[in-house]
Amino acid sequence: MSYKTIGAILRKDILEVKKDKSLMLTVLLLPMIFSVILPLLLLLLGANEGLTSSIAGMTNFLKNLTQISHPSHLTGTSVILYAIFTYFFLPFFLLIPVMIATTLSSTSFVGEKEHKTLEGLLYSPVSVRELILGKSLASALPALVITIMSALVYFLMINTLGFHYFKSLVLPNLSWVIMLFIMSPLLVLSSIFLIIAGSQYIDSGRSAQSLSMFLVLPIFGLVISQSTGVLLLGIRETLILVIVLIIVVILIFLFLIKTFDFERFILH
Repeated sequence: MSYKTIGAILRKDILEVKKDKSLMLTVLLLPMIFSVILPLLLLLLGANEGLTSSIAGMTNFLKNLTQISHPSHLTGTSVILYAIFTYFFLPFFLLIPVMIATTLSSTSFVGEKEHKTLEGLLYSPVSVRELILGKSLASALPALVITIMSALVYFLMINTLGFHYFKSLVLPNLSWVIMLFIMSPLLVLSSIFLIIAGSQYIDSGRSAQSLSMFLVLPIFGLVISQSTGVLLLGIRETLILVIVLIIVVILIFLFLIKTFDFERFILH
């Protein structure tokens, strides 16, 4: 396996993403909403009923506040905002990188298939492993970098504009660190690998996205349940989920390497 070849594929795809202004706008819109717009509205207007009821899932989440631990000095509105910013928004920062990665990988991998630009690779010395790793990293790295930058902006806003509510720095905590640097990469890679696996049998990028989201739906269901308060994952539960995800990613990758048919992918 040539790391130089993987790097070349990675650089090529990232340059193509940077040139596509409409694609860049698409991948930046979701992080902007969850890291800036919604938190800013809550910090400026407070957790009033009109605002919280307009955000999907938040009403059910607030009904389960009794399950949430919080610093003892917080009361009233401060407790509500602490719970929202610490627990409710966390799973959305898992969705952001996966949504970005699936968009990029569909454009990069399946998009090239649609436009018949991969035929040359069939006759090149690029191996299946190198192609998959190069294109996967080209989708995963931008998604993860954008997510981490969005999270840093989010932390800065919460800790500065929210200081008069909390009287201390509240983010990041251990759950957020595990989510950003362990769970996000695992979910991103699993989504990308599923898109690549399904791309052998489908013809459009939209179909590839739909397939990936459908296949990882059970994982998302577990994660999103935290934002509604139905299931609040503690550190132990989170670590168990991380172990499961590691096993899933390894198995998907090994299966993909073994079953991926380069010629079928290009000619299908």
